[in-house]
Amino acid sequence: MGNEAYTSLWEALNPYAFEKMSSATEKSLKFVHYTSASNALSIIKNKQVWMRNAREMNDFSEIEHGHNCLFSAWHDEDVGGEFKKLLEEIETGLATKIENSFTERAHDRNRESFIISVSEHGFGAVDEGKYGRLSMWRAYGGDTSVALVMNNGPFLRDSSATMAFTSPVLYCDEQGFKKEFVRTINALRQNLELAKQLGGDLLSQLVQSILHFSALSTKHSGFAEEREWRVILSPTLFPSNKVSFDIEAVNGVPQRVYKFPLADFPDEGFFGATLNDLLEEIIIGPTLSSETILDALGGALTQEGVTDGFDRVRESKIPLRR
Repeated sequence: MGNEAYTSLWEALNPYAFEKMSSATEKSLKFVHYTSASNALSIIKNKQVWMRNAREMNDFSEIEHGHNCLFSAWHDEDVGGEFKKLLEEIETGLATKIENSFTERAHDRNRESFIISVSEHGFGAVDEGKYGRLSMWRAYGGDTSVALVMNNGPFLRDSSATMAFTSPVLYCDEQGFKKEFVRTINALRQNLELAKQLGGDLLSQLVQSILHFSALSTKHSGFAEEREWRVILSPTLFPSNKVSFDIEAVNGVPQRVYKFPLADFPDEGFFGATLNDLLEEIIIGPTLSSETILDALGGALTQEGVTDGFDRVRESKIPLRR
């Protein structure tokens, strides 16, 4: 009863994420990670991806925005008030319990959350599958930007092997967030008996998990064209025995970096994450060194045992502006 009810309620109370994940699976959506050629080489040779602290993202206000939207919805007399009322119907004091625990864990969200960002690939006004996205070439990777195109399997499979979880980004302002929150409220009302059967303790864990990832995956509408998804590791809340950290200097700043292994854990339902299975292709963006980078990355893939390594690397052919 526990696991099945928990999963059913997660899907019901988290409609935006569930719908995005279902759509991505049905459409065989590809994900892409824009980065520099040197970072791509490091990923290939070390078979790992670095997860950096949310504080070190391009704009920390991205994280603050999510918290502000959640805070506004939770404390709204109509929206948050209705949600708390339903929680109290399930168990007296449950709303206060969830709020207090969520507040106590602010440090875990702000200072103990590590993220990999990817983007949806292959849509848009131009043929992104062929050229990549110009705005992303401009924003990431500097003068040697490349795009790692990946299949979605390891991102979307129902596995807690690594304790890193995929979350689609919601682009909205406070009012938009409240509209999504209302959908969660309606779902809770419709599944009230199932929630009561699950019990206060498990329901508290579920709601806090949804709030946690919502706060970390909500961005200003102005960034919507990025179509971002985040892989989030919160080791103080969800400890992982697969993803460990090292201290690395990134852009001259020493910091703790968690290193996500490109490896399978089939006994725990996590597979398709090896370099050979995960990586569909590498697109080289506008750069003076495209041929040199193509040769290097194709050679590195071949050295690491990737089938048809050179065939998986190509140039975007977007002209370089001088």
